Amino acid sequence: MNIENILKNLIKFNTVSDKENAKITSWIGDFLNAFGFNVSLIKNNKDNKANLFATIGKKPILTFLGHTDTVSAGKNWTNDPFEMTIDGDKIYGLGSSDMKGGIASLLSALSQINFKNCKNGFSILLTYDEEISFKGITDFTKTKKIDTDYIIVGEPTNLKPIIASKGIVSFVVNFFGKEYHGSEPEKGLNAIILASDFIKEIQEYFVRIKNDKNDIFTPNYATVNVGKIKGGDAVNKVPNECVLEIECRTVKEKQNNEIIRNFLKISEKYKAKVKVMFSVPPAQCDDKKFISDMEKITKNKSEGVNYFTDGSFLDGAASKMIILGPGPFNAHQSDEWVSKKSLQKTKRIYKAIIEKYL
Repeated sequence: MNIENILKNLIKFNTVSDKENAKITSWIGDFLNAFGFNVSLIKNNKDNKANLFATIGKKPILTFLGHTDTVSAGKNWTNDPFEMTIDGDKIYGLGSSDMKGGIASLLSALSQINFKNCKNGFSILLTYDEEISFKGITDFTKTKKIDTDYIIVGEPTNLKPIIASKGIVSFVVNFFGKEYHGSEPEKGLNAIILASDFIKEIQEYFVRIKNDKNDIFTPNYATVNVGKIKGGDAVNKVPNECVLEIECRTVKEKQNNEIIRNFLKISEKYKAKVKVMFSVPPAQCDDKKFISDMEKITKNKSEGVNYFTDGSFLDGAASKMIILGPGPFNAHQSDEWVSKKSLQKTKRIYKAIIEKYL
């Protein structure tokens, strides 16, 4: 089936993360059923959402991983974000880049493969809520496990094989002071100042660990970002509470637990309450043959990226996972688009990978 027709259908479904995805998973499921796949829709009835898991053939040796949800459209789109429009090589539409373009390329490739001639099996997992909470993949891993040798994550990479993605540790830290009149601040305890001093210590800690590097990434060291701060309710009062939201990106697996331990240790001095929202270690493929095959098929050199994907949540996936999809990367912005030429190349690459490994 034509990629553009498939993508047009996928874009029509409003799968912004706070919406249901039942209709798009049903449509994709029907498409796969027509080509002999066994399709399961693993439903979250509370939110009317579902993970789609499909298999064909014997035990899967290769798995395609992706997500059906998108970010919100925002107000600055030139055209209807849920109607595909084409201008030259550019195909516009919400999710065209991230990552309905990758899904469309895969489905089109699958329609041209004779699976009866394949010695090995193939599977597909499409999740929900990747853009906001990774709830789809975490729900999946509570009851299921993917038994596969290799994983392709279809995020937009401009056809470069991404063999490593950074880890993440996310914190919410609460500071508690003593409220008092702003004219006598020395009689109170300013929670915002406590938080500020804590931030300085955390920054100093990250300077100390800067030499713990992994050169596949740029920058090649762990980083910290204080993304949100909330405290105080009046300028003439000493604030008695302050809340920080902090995100750390890691380059080595050991760093996640080390950072958590140090956050907890530093917080004791300030009597702060630390909550670890989630911790996902870096993922790095170490299968040299798989990497070499992907570089040969794509004719691009492999590299690492600073973001992470659903694949990082799968047990044992890091060592056998490569992120590979169309381009350019235009995600999370108004007038999102994907290249027609890139979609066609992605289709040919996905087809070549499946035929090589199956």
